[in-house]
Amino acid sequence: MIRKRPPALTRAQSKRFAGSCVHTQRSGSVLLEFILAFPIILMLSLAIIEFGFYVILQQSITAAAIEGSRKAAQVGATTGDIGNLIQEYMAINSLTLDVSASPAAPNQGDVFVAIQFGSGTGIGTLTSTIGNSSIPCSPVGPEPYDGSSPPPRSEMKVTVCVNLTDTNGTAPIPDLLSYFGFSLSGKQLEISAMTELE
Repeated sequence: MIRKRPPALTRAQSKRFAGSCVHTQRSGSVLLEFILAFPIILMLSLAIIEFGFYVILQQSITAAAIEGSRKAAQVGATTGDIGNLIQEYMAINSLTLDVSASPAAPNQGDVFVAIQFGSGTGIGTLTSTIGNSSIPCSPVGPEPYDGSSPPPRSEMKVTVCVNLTDTNGTAPIPDLLSYFGFSLSGKQLEISAMTELE
């Protein structure tokens, strides 16, 4: 018995057949590439969003510290005046500074402020505090002050300290990367500014 060979595919048919196989293989590899790349793209997107919130927070705290130190350097400025001015800047990030908590007390608001008076101010080397004393804060810089001694005689120093996220991980910066093992919990932002007495 002689078997008949099936008719050979025409050139157009063979191209169509080869194209459909390649298309099927290509759509499978695109899906695999997406599955592999998606976690990285998601993590980068969340990091960019979180960094944006951090920059906004840092800018408002820097402005609050600078303006607070300028207010502190004015003749007749009180701790309440300084606290009220700083609270205006903190409200941008929905943070509260309990100005009535002076000296600072545990769990009073979201911000801790330390006001250091230079020895030439006539007040002596005094440090006033406002807000939440539960926030760990050690006044730092700027030069020549190193944190171990009072500011120079003719300068006022204001330090503003804030936790980067709360216990819920929602404010002032949402803790978006905690699902990937990068948590902001327990991290603080401390910014100091010094102004010469007027």
